[in-house]
Amino acid sequence: VAAEAVRLSSLLDDLLALARADAGQRSPAVAVDLVAAAAAAVARAELVKPPDHVDQATAGSDRDGPVVELVAPTPAAVAATPSEVALVLDNLIDNGRTYARSVVRVIVLPAGRWVRLSVEDDGPGIPEADRRRVFDRFTRLRPEAGGGSGLGLALVAALVQGRGGTATAGATPTG
Repeated sequence: VAAEAVRLSSLLDDLLALARADAGQRSPAVAVDLVAAAAAAVARAELVKPPDHVDQATAGSDRDGPVVELVAPTPAAVAATPSEVALVLDNLIDNGRTYARSVVRVIVLPAGRWVRLSVEDDGPGIPEADRRRVFDRFTRLRPEAGGGSGLGLALVAALVQGRGGTATAGATPTG
């Protein structure tokens, strides 16, 4: 019962955040140190048991879950709120940990006025035909992976777009 209460509370928090984003209810943006926020999100991920994987053929065999690495060669700041940045990072890292075989890499790269945040994993990848659809609400490409409600990436897209950015899914050589 306690575990289900936590899951439902998290689902409700995500739905409320999406509703606020839809309504344009945002707190004023401040400069958020994205490198420090990413380091904090990586540390939080290390404290949480990794999500169960689909099976050992598509996921890591290490019971401790995939390693989460931060690559941030230079300082970077984004205009948002600390809670928005934390939600985006936590959802992307959690998604990566669900499907990674051995590693999730969080990369922060400043590019002029913009900052590119990339969260990569060495999992099975997202089919090209579904790369836009994963940002739709309640979309779960692999329901057998467990746990999720299909709101995490929708929340990421809503928060990032609400601050003038874009959220996309792509492929890497490892997954």
